[in-house]
Amino acid sequence: MKKFFLNIFLITLAFSACKEKVTIEMQDANPLLVVEGELTTETDSSFVRLSLSSNYYTATEPIMVKTAQVSVNGVPFFFDPTKNLYKPELGYVGKTDSTYNLLISYDSKIYTSTAKLERMFRVDSFFQTWKEAEGFLPAGYSVSYAGYDDRPLIKYTYFVNGKVDSATQQDSFARQRVLWDNSQTPANKQYVFEVPFARFKSGETYLAIFRSVDKNMYDFIRETNSQNPNIPGPFQTPPTNLPTNITGGALGYFATYDVKRWRYTVK
Repeated sequence: MKKFFLNIFLITLAFSACKEKVTIEMQDANPLLVVEGELTTETDSSFVRLSLSSNYYTATEPIMVKTAQVSVNGVPFFFDPTKNLYKPELGYVGKTDSTYNLLISYDSKIYTSTAKLERMFRVDSFFQTWKEAEGFLPAGYSVSYAGYDDRPLIKYTYFVNGKVDSATQQDSFARQRVLWDNSQTPANKQYVFEVPFARFKSGETYLAIFRSVDKNMYDFIRETNSQNPNIPGPFQTPPTNLPTNITGGALGYFATYDVKRWRYTVK
């Protein structure tokens, strides 16, 4: 009987302890410059976005930096207030197998980054194949592409895909960003790759965007994926600062992409 009352006492004590309010003082750190820079082989798509970091628990929009001096390989990027972006003059396009140096001057500090614009592998065509229902996949058409990669090892690819939303007539992309390198695919010969876990109906349009990336950006996207596992609650990865290729004490990235876009309408 004494043991029973002792257990009741301990349980009551535990629950009362859980009700104690604990206040933790968290000091705000000085804001850091946050860089989002992309230089691509698509005309007029290159940009640099600058903002200031904020407390993790702050719900307000980031403060945009509008007074910096920005250039890439000596070419000035001017601030566009309609888009909150720094952009070069119209007609600008990146070239493959070129190295690009980002220079940012802001608040008496200098920030730099260097990235090589790697060439993307060749995508020759897309085609469809009828598949019967299998597992959780319904009957429908699979979509595959024929590719050819003659680049030296190791080169990295960043891939997103989706389809046109027929109701809104807008592009709808899957949330997951797919990464791989060319040590995982056949070298110097054509190969076929089927888009996994997807079936399509006649008339649907499949979208695919391939981007070459260097090792720094490959690591950045991989870490971003790991912090967005789509798992709610306590099973999510705790937020941490992502790796950066910006020197000078800033956060963010400077990426160079050779971009290849495809649309394939299922017949």
